[in-house]
Amino acid sequence: MNKQPGTRFKGLLLTVLILVTTVSIDAQVLSLEQCIDTALKFNRNIKSAALDGNIANEKHREAKSLLMPKLNGLADYRYYTDLPYQLMPAAAFGGPEGTYKEVQFGVPQSMNANLQFALPVYNPAALSAIKSTRIAVELSDIQKVKTDEDVVIEVSNAYYNAQILLNQLAFLDSNIVNTNRLVQTTSLIYQQQLAKGTDVDRLKLQSAQITTQRSTVWSQYRQVLNVLKFLMGKPVTDSLEVSLENEANVISGFQSRPIPDLLLIDKKLEFGYAELSGLKNSRLPSLNAYGVYGTNGFGTTGSNSFFNFHPIGYAGAQLTVPLFNGMITHHKIAAKKVEIEKINIQKELLTEKNELDLINAKMQYAIAKSTIVTVNSQVELAQKIYMNTVLQNQQGLASITDLLLADNSLRDAQQNYIVALVNLRKAELEYKRVTGNLIPVNQ
Repeated sequence: MNKQPGTRFKGLLLTVLILVTTVSIDAQVLSLEQCIDTALKFNRNIKSAALDGNIANEKHREAKSLLMPKLNGLADYRYYTDLPYQLMPAAAFGGPEGTYKEVQFGVPQSMNANLQFALPVYNPAALSAIKSTRIAVELSDIQKVKTDEDVVIEVSNAYYNAQILLNQLAFLDSNIVNTNRLVQTTSLIYQQQLAKGTDVDRLKLQSAQITTQRSTVWSQYRQVLNVLKFLMGKPVTDSLEVSLENEANVISGFQSRPIPDLLLIDKKLEFGYAELSGLKNSRLPSLNAYGVYGTNGFGTTGSNSFFNFHPIGYAGAQLTVPLFNGMITHHKIAAKKVEIEKINIQKELLTEKNELDLINAKMQYAIAKSTIVTVNSQVELAQKIYMNTVLQNQQGLASITDLLLADNSLRDAQQNYIVALVNLRKAELEYKRVTGNLIPVNQ
């Protein structure tokens, strides 16, 4: 019966907890799901995307306000240093026909204070703006989902990298233990003049090389944890460790859903048609009803100064008919049609690419699952050969060269396992991405 990939090396993985003494005792061990949940709450890119959604909602409310009644208060004061002139027929004052006389009307001071009420009755441009901003809100919601998925991919990659480095540490710790034992055994044999001094030196060199490699991997592991904490929105000073479990996730039991990229392109296309409709509607007339109520004051200065106020009120309707604006709207409509055509081509390309990605992802995931099982068997076999070679060396049936060859074969098999694990993790993420299952439906 085949074992799960992670359980076969559980003993090796547990050595990390024993040998890695620099890990903080109170470090919090989080699962991948816990890291993703934390990132979806505190990641700054997700917070920024949520604010973009709030902005889109406010712009939609702003567009709706275009159809709301408006009430303005107006006040105006004027002091004429020179009263305006009007031309009056001279015949009105007994003068000759066909001639005119300049006359100044009014008083030096005037002031009016009015309330102006306006009610949009029909405004096609405002209606189009409301539709466009509503689609923009939906577009922002989809963009938020895409941002969530991008963060999930980044967090998952960082988490998987940390797990892979832990596997490397486990292998290296095991190799260090085995090599140090060989150094001790070979040193005893050398003291009995049954081995060469160079054999001991070669083993010591190998032990030093593995120790150096382990220090490098350990540093990489801490750096990856810092990246993971950054993606989660946590301070890098927080203590955090990833789970040592590395079993492959079983991808089954869910249906393919449209990916955010396809939803975005559909919504962009809908937004483009809404903008095109708005441009066409800008050619239509608009009708506003309005009313004014207030007072006008007139007065003069000097010895006979006065200032009298008189009420004023009226209601009316204003019809605005666009006639000609220099072909600006015509060219805007033509450009928008070209833009929509371009989006349609992008949609076709994205749809075909998603179908191709889905086929490749299924194939790659199947290959990765098969490969991880194969390399597991190879590691077990290499471990078995190595242990047998150690026994044969102790019995004088195998040379140090044979032992080093077996050790190299074991490390090659371990490295192949790491590569296969990397490919499996990438295949898992890609398969979830192309099927729209990076984030649970109830998230």
